[in-house]
Amino acid sequence: MIIPSGTKMRSSSNPVLEAALEEVLTAMPRWVLPVVPREDVCRINWELREPSSAARRMAELIGDQVVGEAIDAVTDHAWLIVLGYFAQALGLVAGLASVPLEQRKTAAGEPQSKLIEFLVGVLGGVEYLQELNQSDSAIVRDETVAEAWAQKVFVHYSNVSRALKAADENTLTAVIDLLQTLSRPFIEAAVMETLRQYGRLVVDVDLTGREVSPNSSDYPEAGFGWMDGEVRKGYQAAVTSLVCERWQRLMLTLQRYPGCTGSAECLQAAVQAIEASLGVRPRRRVELLQEGRHQLLARIHEMETKLAAWRHKETTFWRRIQESQAEILTLQDTIVELEAVYRAQERPERPHSYLAKAQRKQIAAQKREQRAWRELKKLQSRRDRHQVKLKRLQDNLISLDERWDELEIDNQTNLNPVSIVLRIDAGFSTGLNLAWLIEMGYIVLTKACHASIAQSLRQRLTAQPPWTRVGRNAEAVYMGDYNQNDCPYPLQAMLVRYHLPDKLLHTALLYYGATPPPALADWFAAYNSRQIIEAGIKESKGVFTLKRHLVRSPIGMQLQEQFALFAANFVRWAAAWVKDMLQQANHHFTTALQQVKTLVRTVSRARARWVRNALGHALIFDERGPFAGTVICLSGQMAIQLTLPLFNFAPL
Repeated sequence: MIIPSGTKMRSSSNPVLEAALEEVLTAMPRWVLPVVPREDVCRINWELREPSSAARRMAELIGDQVVGEAIDAVTDHAWLIVLGYFAQALGLVAGLASVPLEQRKTAAGEPQSKLIEFLVGVLGGVEYLQELNQSDSAIVRDETVAEAWAQKVFVHYSNVSRALKAADENTLTAVIDLLQTLSRPFIEAAVMETLRQYGRLVVDVDLTGREVSPNSSDYPEAGFGWMDGEVRKGYQAAVTSLVCERWQRLMLTLQRYPGCTGSAECLQAAVQAIEASLGVRPRRRVELLQEGRHQLLARIHEMETKLAAWRHKETTFWRRIQESQAEILTLQDTIVELEAVYRAQERPERPHSYLAKAQRKQIAAQKREQRAWRELKKLQSRRDRHQVKLKRLQDNLISLDERWDELEIDNQTNLNPVSIVLRIDAGFSTGLNLAWLIEMGYIVLTKACHASIAQSLRQRLTAQPPWTRVGRNAEAVYMGDYNQNDCPYPLQAMLVRYHLPDKLLHTALLYYGATPPPALADWFAAYNSRQIIEAGIKESKGVFTLKRHLVRSPIGMQLQEQFALFAANFVRWAAAWVKDMLQQANHHFTTALQQVKTLVRTVSRARARWVRNALGHALIFDERGPFAGTVICLSGQMAIQLTLPLFNFAPL
């Protein structure tokens, strides 16, 4: 929570610039002001002037105090000035300046300054990295922006590209840790407010593609996958967000994957990242594991009993084989002796002679042996298959016990469990993923992963099902329990049909929770409200250029993704912060503070006067622009009070 100085917003808007400035100057003596060293000003070639009319007016207002020389500059990136001072107040600039980056220091400054410039470009919504230098109002040429971000100067975009190419995994890890650390107070405040108001959190997970040219070969690990409704080449990004009242949504985490990665493969890592970001988690449902363990033990016992019976039967077959073999050997000796006698006596072999009977007995014994071998092989094959299954069940039991221990320890250390609703689309909702989420304690809202599920539910409908209208062209009917393959826990199902111009479209929504599902209309609305994360992804792509890669280096692309994710939150926090810094504002500006796209696309490219001296800093928007009459005071020491984490009470 940002606590600025005691200025307050005035509702009136004076079209006369000097009158607006007088209001600003009247408030400035109440601030504790940071003085910009003159030598720093000279190094970046700002124009030092005689005290301006604003400075002279300030001197008249405060009497005999010395104002000193004033800097009265013009910027074409007003909102980036605000963001720069807000970033300094948060410690973002100092944090980025200390991340590891293996590149030599140059005359332009430390290599980390290029990271800061890259972030400024993302916040300014540049669509190509070249725009840092080559646009009509290039950020690099606006030295006032560099000062706001505590930089001597911004460099050519090629230097930024080289710095990003030099970045490694240590750089990326340090940047992610820094952004998460700075975000934590805001996220914790949103978590506490949401829990206090609603008693539970709502978190969304989605997978979005980042397309590249299908013929490109210099994007490492890019691959073909399903993106935006068709097969394209690029990367996948698993994005998560928290629904909250104050900020509407907060983007939480982003993990990058090759383009061929499916949604189901990303879910568990995304959920673990969510818990690390929120700092809270649900109570694990260990009782379900205990129940599953009892069922698994019963199956293992049944399998072991069956295998024991088969082993006994196998012993019987071995005994039959041995007896048949012994009989065959005895008969073979008898036949040899009889043949010798018959030859010696020159007796003919008749059908009912002793020799013929012995030969028939030998053939019968050989057949009994062959039959016993066949039965034994069948039994051994069946036994081997069941032994494999038994081994798998025993391994599952070991894994289940290990998971039970892990979740039990998790519950013991989770002194303040919270209820979290996780909304995921159909691609994530495989049976194994649903079982994992249920055991992790989440309330699950999802759509069936395959159209066959809706078809199977339709076959359970009665002749005249009680359809309930849940949307403009949607009706639903409650279907009760549904068991999905590979998920041992029964889900609650709702069959939905959409009335389209030429057909009826059916789909199924699934729910799992400790309480019964909500009413059909509320259930339908709750799931479809996950469009908020889709809007967040669209904002990141359209406003903060997440859709287009600004660089091609592997770490640079990931830094762009993390900066874009952070920027969506950072701009909202800055807008809330600057409301208390306004001396006065017109209607267009107060409206723009509620619209991230307007702040980035319009206010970031708006012209303003930037008046700075020993008594304070003021940003005065151009009288010919849409925000005429808006004055922001950005001077004095700005205190930052970090929100306390959720209280954890240890048991007595």
